[in-house]
Order: sequence, then C-alpha cells, then structure tokens
Amino acid sequence: MEPLAPQDPSAQPDLAERVARLEAQVAWLLQRQQAPMPQAPAPQAPTAPRPQPRPVVRPAAPRKEISPVVWIAGIAASIFLLGTIFFFRWAIQQGWVGAELRFLLGLLVGAAIAAFAAKLILGDSRRLGVALLLAGLGTLQFTFRAGAMEYHFYAAPLGLAATALVTLLAGGLAARSRSGGALTVALVSGLVAPLVFSQGGHHELALAVYLAVLMAAALAVPYLARTGGSWHGARWTALVGVWLLLLPACLEVMKGDAAALSLLLVLHLALAGLWAWLPGTEELPGTPTVLWLVASILATSYGWLLWKRMGLAVETFALPVLLVAALNLALVLPLRRRMEGRRADWGLLALIAGHLALAVPVALAWAWVGPLWGAFALGLAWASLKAEDSDFAEEATALRWLAAALALATTLRWAFHGLDGLLFSSRVHAPFLNPSFAEGALAAAAWWLLSRRGGPLGLISFMALQVTANVTLAFEAARLVQRLQMPARPGFGYGPSRAASIAMTLVWALSGAWQWMRGLGLRDEARRALMIAGYAWMGIASFKLIAADLDHADTPLRALAFLGVGAIGMAAAILANRKRAGDAS
Repeated sequence: MEPLAPQDPSAQPDLAERVARLEAQVAWLLQRQQAPMPQAPAPQAPTAPRPQPRPVVRPAAPRKEISPVVWIAGIAASIFLLGTIFFFRWAIQQGWVGAELRFLLGLLVGAAIAAFAAKLILGDSRRLGVALLLAGLGTLQFTFRAGAMEYHFYAAPLGLAATALVTLLAGGLAARSRSGGALTVALVSGLVAPLVFSQGGHHELALAVYLAVLMAAALAVPYLARTGGSWHGARWTALVGVWLLLLPACLEVMKGDAAALSLLLVLHLALAGLWAWLPGTEELPGTPTVLWLVASILATSYGWLLWKRMGLAVETFALPVLLVAALNLALVLPLRRRMEGRRADWGLLALIAGHLALAVPVALAWAWVGPLWGAFALGLAWASLKAEDSDFAEEATALRWLAAALALATTLRWAFHGLDGLLFSSRVHAPFLNPSFAEGALAAAAWWLLSRRGGPLGLISFMALQVTANVTLAFEAARLVQRLQMPARPGFGYGPSRAASIAMTLVWALSGAWQWMRGLGLRDEARRALMIAGYAWMGIASFKLIAADLDHADTPLRALAFLGVGAIGMAAAILANRKRAGDAS
C-alpha cells in the first residue's frame, strides 16, 4: 500500500474560504425566513392613458337581398299579364262578352291590382307591392290600348293621355312611399306607352315633347321624397329609356322638324343632367359621372344625326361640340360643391378632352371620327385610374367599364375599316399619318391603361392590347416598305407586297422576343402573361414565315427572311442569358 501524497498547503485556505462563504449564505437565508414579511405597498392608481383617436370606420351598407317571394310575385305578375292578353283575345274569338264588358273588366282588374299593390307599398311589403304594381299598370295600359286601337271607343291620343295619368299617379305613390322601385315601374309604364299607342307617321316632335314632360314629372318624385340618390334603377331607366326612344326620332325626323328637335335635344340633355346630379336634394347621388358621360356622348351623337338631316356643313358641327366641352368645363366648380369634393373632376376632364378631340377631326375631315372614339376611350381609362387613386372606387369601376366599351368600339372600327387600306386597296396611305394608325394606337393605349388593374377586365384588356398594338405596328411597317416600293412598282395591285408581308413577320418576331425577355425579368403575375404572349407572337411569326411569306419566293428573299427571324431569336436568347447571369451575380 502506497503512502498518501502530501496535500498542497495552498489549497486549505481556499477550501476554508469557500466553506465560510456557504455558511454565511445559509445563515442569511435562515434570518430572512424567520423575519416577518413586510406589507406590500399600496398600489398606486394607474395614470389614465391618454385617449387615442379612434379611426372612423364606416359600416358597410347592408346588402339588400331580394326575397324569393318577390321573385315569385314578379314572375307571376308577368305571367298574369300574358294570361290577360290571351284571355281577352280568346274571349273576342268566342264572342262570350262584348267589347264594352271586356273594357270594363280590364279597368276593374287593373285598378284592383294597382290599389292592392299601393296598399302593400305603403305598408310593410314594399317589394311585393312593386311587383304587383307592374301587373296592375300593365293591365290598365293594355286595356287603354284595346279601347283605342281595337274597340275604337276613343282616339289613340286620349288613350295615351289616360296612361300618362295613371303613370303620374304611380309617381305620386312613389313620392309618398319614398320607393325607388315604384318610380321605376312608373317610368317603365310611361316609356312603353308611346310604343303601345304608336300609329306610324312622323310624330317625332310630339314624342320628344311627351318624353320631356315625362322626365320632368318623374324628376319631381326625388325632390318630393327628399331622397333618390341611391335609386340607381329609376335613374338609369329614365336616362337609357328616354335616349333609346329618341334615337329613331333623330333618324327619321323630317328636314323641316330637325331644327325644333335639336332644341328639344338640348332640353333633354339638361333633364339628363338633373337626373344625374340631383341638385338641391339632401342625398348625394350615386354614379352621377357615368350617367352624365352617357348622356353627353349620346347627345353629341344624336346632334350629329340632326346636323346631317338639316343639311348643314359637316365642318361646322365642330361649333356645338366645342359648346358641349365648354359646358362641361363650366360644371366643374358647381359639381365640386354638389359632390362635396373632386369626385366628378376626372370624368368631366375626360369629357372635355374627348369633345376637344372630336372638334378637330370634325373641322378637318370626318374620316378621323375613329380616332375620336379612341381619344374618348383613352381619356376615360386615364380618368378611371385617377378616380381610383382618389378613393372613388365606385366611380372608377364605372368609368373603367365605359372606357372598355369605347375602346371596343374603336377596335371594331379599326378592324373593319382601318385595315382595308392595305389589304384591299391599291392606294397606300402614308405610314403613321393615317386614321387607321391613330385608331389602333389610341385603342392600344386605352387597353394598356385598362390592363393595369388586373382582374377579368384586365385580362381581356391585355389580350386586346396584344392584338391592336402588334397588328397596328406590323401594318405600319408594311405600309412603310410598300411606300418605298411604289416608285419602282407603281400600281402593283391589291394587298401587301411580299417584302411588306415579311416586314410584318419581322415586327411580330421582334414583339414576341421583346415580351419574352421582358417576362424573364419580372417576378410578379405579369411574368407568365408576357412570356405566353412572347411565345405566341414568335410562333405566329415563324408559322407565317414558312406557310405564307416564302411561298414561291426566290432564294435571296428566303435567305434574308430566315436570317432576320433567326437573328432576332438568337439575339433575344443571348440578351436574356446575360441578364439572368447578371441577376445571379
């Protein structure tokens, strides 16, 4: 057994020091445990927090759901009207009742249904009453027509007056019940009446006067009810219905009555403005800018029809167009006060710009009317973006769809009339200085603005942009090549030459390559759309090159065409590869 090694004397003091420190800590803990617990200090009253301003949250408008009972009542009312018509026709064929009794039964049934509907509207079943009111007014109108047109109890104007009186009573019911649905039914009855009692002939002035009286009488309802800004159905029915009836009147008016009808058209434009903006009422109107846009555009179009009917010079029509633009400019400040803000500014600005753009081509050449539509569409698309930035989502959506409609009209005119100058005519217009290019360029610009907000309309706009922009540029390139060939080949027939056709192919190949490269550099949802468009246009260019352009072409032309398209594709791939390598580094 080995002896123990001697301990280091320096380690003993260190150990003794540690033991002493532990004993002192144990003694302190024992004293703390035996000592009485101190009383907790009384909690101080917390300082009242400074009130923070709460954000104003506007409650969402409750969604109005139409009860199935109302749907059933509306369908049943329509079926009842048809049944009434068939019953009276069958009764006439069978000879069961005389004309007087049939007329009296029609009045009693129509009045009873209308009276019951009025009771429901003034009670708690307003929507059901509106549906039945339609059946009552329809029955009375059919009875009045039968008394005038079939039984010959009285003249047709007297039947129209009776229908107008019933419509006026329905309007009074709408004012008393503050019901926009009842006003809509009354307007439908009043608008259908001229068609029901029509006897042919030229009565355009009488129709315009009747519609003006109807509009003015119906306009009294929102003022008596002190509401109406949210009556979208009634306001749109009044505007669209009246201007649809004025269209055949402006088309068929006699030359001697055209001047008087023009003055009545100005009156209808003023009434449409009152329906759109409802000045003096307590409630702010909904979608006023769009209503006014529709009325202004239709008034300008109908004014052109009357201008031609009066036989005036086409160039002088620029004067009333400028007057309409001045009217919209004068409305800016009053409508700011009416709408309590700048809500209507962008729509009015678009109208002013559109009418100014119209005045120029009218004064110079009417062939530029297509670019006018494109200018309107571009202005409305721009106004919709500005309105959306100003938190007027409702106005922005309506302006966007109206811009899309005008852009579609411009595109259709460009497709049917603008392209025939190159395809079906031996006369070649100057490149980039012709109405076709202006129509295509303005329509493409409008589609581009509309495609920026996405959604279904954005997708449709992107597809329309692809067609209008690429075809417009390709055709202008073809015009340029064909224009350069004209001194050497004067009068070379219809359609583009082979060199002009290859120029179109090269433009599409360039467009496809550029869009493909543009899509590679993006990371958002536009990447897929641009890449698909790039593949599509490069494929179209390749197919057109092989199937059409090089048919019966000589060897040098084939070489140049293949070299051009191939060089575009290789350059796009090289540039895309460099860009991708730069992004990776």
